[in-house]
Amino acid sequence: MLDKALDLFNDMKTDGINWNFAAYDTLIRGLCSGGRTEDGLKILDLMNESKDGCRGQIGPFNSVLYGMYKEKRLDEALEFLANMGKLFPRAVNRSFRILGFCEEGATENAKKVYDQMIVERAVPCVLIYDYLIHIFCQQGCVRQAYELMNEMIAHCYFPVSSTFNVLINGFCEQGKVGSALKLLDEMIGRGCLPDIESYSHLVGAFCQKGDFQKALKLVLQMVGKGITPDYFTWNSLLLCSSRETVWLNSKSMFYVNNQLRCIIEA
Repeated sequence: MLDKALDLFNDMKTDGINWNFAAYDTLIRGLCSGGRTEDGLKILDLMNESKDGCRGQIGPFNSVLYGMYKEKRLDEALEFLANMGKLFPRAVNRSFRILGFCEEGATENAKKVYDQMIVERAVPCVLIYDYLIHIFCQQGCVRQAYELMNEMIAHCYFPVSSTFNVLINGFCEQGKVGSALKLLDEMIGRGCLPDIESYSHLVGAFCQKGDFQKALKLVLQMVGKGITPDYFTWNSLLLCSSRETVWLNSKSMFYVNNQLRCIIEA
């Protein structure tokens, strides 16, 4: 679909037909959301060179930032945001104020600037959401961080694994393993691939609760997705199994051995 859109764009350009802002914005957003940020940047350059009143609109620039975030090119995203200051000084200044407050741990100040942006109907870039979610989780405000993630999604910024992981870890640290497990399911349901960090926090949390069955089930699930357990995950699982006397009867032990053998062979 994106290739067809690009072909149409090139055909119209060849025929001397100019695109309006909505067309540029839609194509750039689609390319960046679809993992083709470099193509999105090329179209953005063409938009900026056009004489059809397309310049001065921040939406396509935010789409490029989102594409870089999805591709985990955060250093490039910060550099791109800084360069945006020439065109959007007020928006970029407020964005860096929020990022700065987050790095300082000044959560309340960061949230005040964010809330003011929302009141003024400005759309924060994806980096603001990512920074806010991380600092809220670090300070134990996981529920507020989860609400921010929902606001992020409402603006069509879908989180990557690192954003989900910090929330999963936050819920686990608060003993809310059920919420963490639901978030993992939501993560998978939204098409975001979990990684070792997504599972290791949950396995460790279930092991701390002494729920060996659920911990083992998660390890089997992660292996089924091609994710190799790390030392932390193995250690948590083995320590939990050694304390689980119910599982040490003959039938259960055979079952566990078979499951662990499957994991090792995988």
